[in-house]
Amino acid sequence: MNITTLDTKHSSRSERYKVVPTKLIATKFKELGFVVDSYQEARVRKDTTRIGHQKHLVRLSHPELLSTDHNDVKLQLLVTNAHDGSSSFKMQLGFFRFVCSNGLIVGETFETIKLRHSGTILEEVDSAIERIVAQTKKLDAAITALKQKKLDEAQVRSFIEEAVKLRGKSVSDVTVSARRPEDEDFSNLFQLYNAVQESLVNGGDEYTNALGRRRVMRRVSNITKLTQLNEQLFDLAMKYAA
Repeated sequence: MNITTLDTKHSSRSERYKVVPTKLIATKFKELGFVVDSYQEARVRKDTTRIGHQKHLVRLSHPELLSTDHNDVKLQLLVTNAHDGSSSFKMQLGFFRFVCSNGLIVGETFETIKLRHSGTILEEVDSAIERIVAQTKKLDAAITALKQKKLDEAQVRSFIEEAVKLRGKSVSDVTVSARRPEDEDFSNLFQLYNAVQESLVNGGDEYTNALGRRRVMRRVSNITKLTQLNEQLFDLAMKYAA
């Protein structure tokens, strides 16, 4: 996996700012048995001096520390970092669903660890990993709860409408289509959650806006918005699973 961050601080950062080198952290994770599954960095459109310093998101997995009882998903540790002040060093849990390549992220019911770019941050990473890994059984149980929850038609419609509003849209007559046979049973909350997540993240489905005009949902590519949307969708799904 090619990690392109420069691992040097942006010129806008003060002397007190300490770089948390993503490549060094990646080496540390590798020594612990983690594997980098994907790397994504924010687009830089105007301030080209930010190239190589911008926010980036790394997804890692571990065959033992992040083991799961579910053979259709892979639990992941997510690391967000930046060297231009746009993000702290952040670690949280997520999971990857094989059938649709959905990269999902847990919400507020799970701990997210944020470390400031100062002090002896490298020494804090080990304990942070332990705290994140300690939540894997809880995530496994949450996935089980989502799979076991059945919804009636009114609940399905309500979930879709609440989910689409997370995109900041006033909508009606929302169309969310299952993109594979595995997700056609919308009464199953896990399948509904994944179908809606894929629709809102990748775009392509239609909705009617407040002016009564049909519009097509656009893809979300911004790392900050993508993370926030995924966290909120997970929390919404867990609310319906209760």
